[in-house]
Amino acid sequence: LLALSSAEVARIAGTTEGLEVARQAAETLISYPSANPLLSLFSRAGLAWMAVVLGDSSAAAELYPYLYRYGISILLGYSGLRLSGLLAHTMGDLDQAADNFEESLTFCREAGYRPELAWTCCDYADTLRERDAEGDRAKAITLLEESLAISSELGMRPLMERVLSRREILGA
Repeated sequence: LLALSSAEVARIAGTTEGLEVARQAAETLISYPSANPLLSLFSRAGLAWMAVVLGDSSAAAELYPYLYRYGISILLGYSGLRLSGLLAHTMGDLDQAADNFEESLTFCREAGYRPELAWTCCDYADTLRERDAEGDRAKAITLLEESLAISSELGMRPLMERVLSRREILGA
């Protein structure tokens, strides 16, 4: 759980401090043949967040198949589908990332999980901005507006700041 929480905090705060210790802890746990499967999943999720934070496409590609398979549920406060989208984005597969984010949007909306929906909207907008296919810019702006509305209402300050900076980039 150290790896998972450290990597999530690092992404929100925009820092990489403490990730090496967390990485070592996660890799040690995963290496045990008798490791608890749930703890192994959380450790892999932590390593996946680290891959996203560090932009490590090879680690993202290694972790993606495992986490996507188990990504249909909520993992300690976030959607595994959103993490799969972030991994696909990190791997450079923007179409797969968009598919994963669409699944996460559906899941979060159906579950009424608004904080995760706000994060998914913002992350999905990043993917669309980078992919830049027809209609992507308009959809990204709509997603950022939804993310800003939710994050403002819920007082999610780091996300609000992230969304506002993305809106400036898009000129929205």
